[in-house]
Amino acid sequence: MEGFSVRWRDLYFNVEGEEVVRRAFFSRNPVFDFKENELSERLRRYFRGEKVSFECKLELDFPAFTKRVLKRVLEIPYGETLTYGEIAKELKSSARAVARALSMNKIAVIIPCHRVVSKNGLGGYSWGVEVKKALLRLEGVNFP
Repeated sequence: MEGFSVRWRDLYFNVEGEEVVRRAFFSRNPVFDFKENELSERLRRYFRGEKVSFECKLELDFPAFTKRVLKRVLEIPYGETLTYGEIAKELKSSARAVARALSMNKIAVIIPCHRVVSKNGLGGYSWGVEVKKALLRLEGVNFP
């Protein structure tokens, strides 16, 4: 299994795949070796609070609707958010369906599902609401 890990705070961000990203996820311990490559450098800069783009090939092996949601989420600019309902309206669906699709995202941060919030707060996040809040704060978005 090829990949690399990057440290952020007390977590490790692990990326599976180097030519094509298959998964990207947080863990308490590194899953892969620490490697120097273009994407690992961009991730380190991102986790320092710099605005970076993650132009890389992604393996999007998902149902059609989930792909549509994830592709829309890829368009949300750094430091901005959309609600589940706003995305649902654009895609002619429901907020619940959008949330369910986002819960299938296997490529955290790079596909920035943390930028999707509920109309009354943060909403959920597979890696925990505190991680979601920290990522948004990193991008200059403040939530109580």
